[in-house]
Amino acid sequence: MDAIRTPLGEPVTNSPGVSYGSRLGAAYAALHPHRVGRMVLDSVVGPWSRYAFDAVQSRALLRQRDLCFAWTAAHADRFGPGGGPAGVRAAGLRVRRGVAARPVEGFGAAEFDRAVYRALGRTERWAGLADGLRACPREGTVAGLRPASPFGSASSRNCEAANRVVTCADGPGPTPGRVLADLRRTRRIDPRPVLTGLEASARAYWRYRPARRTPLGGPGAPPLLLVASAHGPLTPAAGARELRRVLPGSRLVTLENDYAHGVFASRGNACVDGTVAAYLVGGAVPAADVRCAGPGLPRVS
Repeated sequence: MDAIRTPLGEPVTNSPGVSYGSRLGAAYAALHPHRVGRMVLDSVVGPWSRYAFDAVQSRALLRQRDLCFAWTAAHADRFGPGGGPAGVRAAGLRVRRGVAARPVEGFGAAEFDRAVYRALGRTERWAGLADGLRACPREGTVAGLRPASPFGSASSRNCEAANRVVTCADGPGPTPGRVLADLRRTRRIDPRPVLTGLEASARAYWRYRPARRTPLGGPGAPPLLLVASAHGPLTPAAGARELRRVLPGSRLVTLENDYAHGVFASRGNACVDGTVAAYLVGGAVPAADVRCAGPGLPRVS
């Protein structure tokens, strides 16, 4: 990032960073605090080790999945099936077992897990997931479950593989014993956990990694603006609160009653977008943390 700044002749780096970009921004603030301008860290990856973050995320995704099942069950007249959240869960497991035994157009168990993971990150995708779970056994199609991607499923898998490589090489990794213990703990909570980074056990065996983690944040950086969805499962808001402790003077903008990943210029919330734009354009740091009213769970027409 600093190598990009230098030839441009910019004295400081102004940057909005979303999700993993928040981690890059926090690392930049630690390494080059005097070069930090106006920096927004949106949907913050917590300042723990990457593996510890994966463990926090895995629990949040399980809570989000249960909430999604309950929401689907509450609209059984639209989506079916009956039987409450347990009935929705059972229907999902039946679909997964079916495509695992007999993939449909290359869509098997791994693709099903990715579809669920993707849907849980953004509440506007819940209806599509629910429709897909209903249509698959009735019509024998997985079109509703297959994530729309202009680059196709192979590119999506490549992106996930690249993500694993980058995060494995970010710092010291867990021991194989810790990975196994955490997987067993998660599966005691639920024997069919959501696909997460926690299941990337390769991290315990990755050979090419630095001896220590790059620090995140620090007292030498100017005040930054952090943005969080109150209940976003991919980057739980606890990570933003924890990072703010090592960024003195920084402010946190929270979208309350929201359950999605990616907030600024993404959720269409005037309070969030106005606050962040005022900071990026004019350097206006809020006098205190900001709480914005969120949209709540999706409405079904």
